[in-house]
Amino acid sequence: MTEPVVTMVVRLPAAALAHGVPVLVITAEAAFVVIPASQGAVLLDPDVPREHVLLRLAEEEVREEIRTVIETDGTLTRLAPEMVGDADIHAACRAVALSTDLGEEHGAVRFRAALAAIRAAERRLGSSA
Repeated sequence: MTEPVVTMVVRLPAAALAHGVPVLVITAEAAFVVIPASQGAVLLDPDVPREHVLLRLAEEEVREEIRTVIETDGTLTRLAPEMVGDADIHAACRAVALSTDLGEEHGAVRFRAALAAIRAAERRLGSSA
C-alpha cells in the first residue's frame, strides 16, 4: 500500500495578505506561493494541474471524538479518554488512512464538481443551454 499524502497547512497573518500581493513561503519541507483570493487568476499556470483537499483526518479531532465516544457509551471501555495516548491515535489514524477506500465518494465528488463547473460556465456566458 502507498503512504497517505501529508498536506502542510501554514497560517499567515492577515496583514501578510492585506494588499493582495502574493507571498512566498519557505519552510523546511517546501517553498510555495500563497495567492490572495482576489488575485487567484493572475498567477495560475494552466499547464500545472491543481488539486483540492476534500477530507483531512486531524489527530486532535480524533482525540475529541474519543472523549465524546467514551463519555456517551459507558459500556464501550473502562479507559478514561486521557488514557488513549498520542501514539495510539497516530497509529490508528495511519491505519485508517491506509485501509480506507474513498473511490466511490471520489467519483461522486468529481461528477458534482463537473456539473457545478458547467453551470458556472453557463452563468458566465449567459447561456441557458
